[in-house]
Amino acid sequence: MTIHTEDQLQEPQAEPKATPAKRPARTAKNAPAGESQPKPRPARKKPQRAQPEPVQESAPEPAAVAELVTAAPEAYDPAPALSAPCSEPCPETCSAPAAETAELAEETPLTTAVMPESPVMADSLTHGQRVAAIAATLFQDLAALHGLDDVWGHRLHLAAQLHDIGFAEGRKGHHKISMRLIEEDLSLNIHEDDRPWVALLARYHRKAWPSRRHARFDALKKSDRKALRKAASLLRIADALDYTHTGVVGNLAVAVKKRKVIIAVQCSGDCSAEMERVIKKGDLFMHVFGRELECVCQGN
Repeated sequence: MTIHTEDQLQEPQAEPKATPAKRPARTAKNAPAGESQPKPRPARKKPQRAQPEPVQESAPEPAAVAELVTAAPEAYDPAPALSAPCSEPCPETCSAPAAETAELAEETPLTTAVMPESPVMADSLTHGQRVAAIAATLFQDLAALHGLDDVWGHRLHLAAQLHDIGFAEGRKGHHKISMRLIEEDLSLNIHEDDRPWVALLARYHRKAWPSRRHARFDALKKSDRKALRKAASLLRIADALDYTHTGVVGNLAVAVKKRKVIIAVQCSGDCSAEMERVIKKGDLFMHVFGRELECVCQGN
C-alpha cells in the first residue's frame, strides 16, 4: 500500500510557455547578402498656404466723410408717425402739433388743385360749408358739455369744410382718402400744427369710431384721444344734418338736459332723412357724453 503525501497529491504545475523572440527589424546591416535593400521614403512636406497680403484701407477725405454724414438721413426716411401734442413749446425740429395754437389760421377758401372741377366736388364743397356752419353752432352751444378750447373749434371748422374732399377719388372709403389728401396737399390753408388733427377728424366723420386699434389714434395721449372723440362726434352730427346735401336744415338750437341733449332745427322742407341720420350717426356722441340724443324738426 502506497501512501501519498499532501505534496504528492497536488496537481502538477504547467510549465510556462516560451515566448517567441521578436524578429529584428530588417536593416542594411542584417539584410541577407544579395537582397535589395528597401529605399527609404522621403518625408512628405506639407504645402504652405500663401498668406494674403494685408490690405491697407486709405482713410476717406474729410469732405467724403461729410457727404456720408449728410446723406445718412436720406438713406432711411420712413414716414413720421403722428406725434402726440407737446405740453411745452417745441423746437423748430419737433414735428409734434402744439398743445395750443397761438394764432388761428385765417379762414379762407380751401379749394385747391387736388379737387377736380366737377358738379360732385362743387356739391361737396358747398355741403362742407353748410356742415362747418352747423358744427360751429353745435360747438358753441355745447361748450359747457365738451369743454374744448377754441383751438379744437378751429380744427373742427376746417375738418367740416374738407371732410368730403375724398370724393375726388371716389365715394368708397372717401373718409380715408380725405385724411390722406389733407395730410399730403400742402397747398391747403392749414397750419402744420393743426394738419394731423384735421386729417384725423375728417377720417372719423363716418364709419368706424376712433379706436385704440388704429395706430395713429393709439399714438395720442389720453387727453388728446378724448378731445378727438368729442370733436369727431360733433362733426358726425353736423354732417348728418345735411345728409341730403340740400341745405334743408336752417337755424338750430341745442338744449342740454341732465340725461338728454335736444337739438331743435328749423327745416325748409322734408328733413326726415336728416332726422333719421342724426340718430344713427349720433351714437358716438351718446357714447362719449353719456346722454341720449333727440332731434326735433320745426317748420319755418
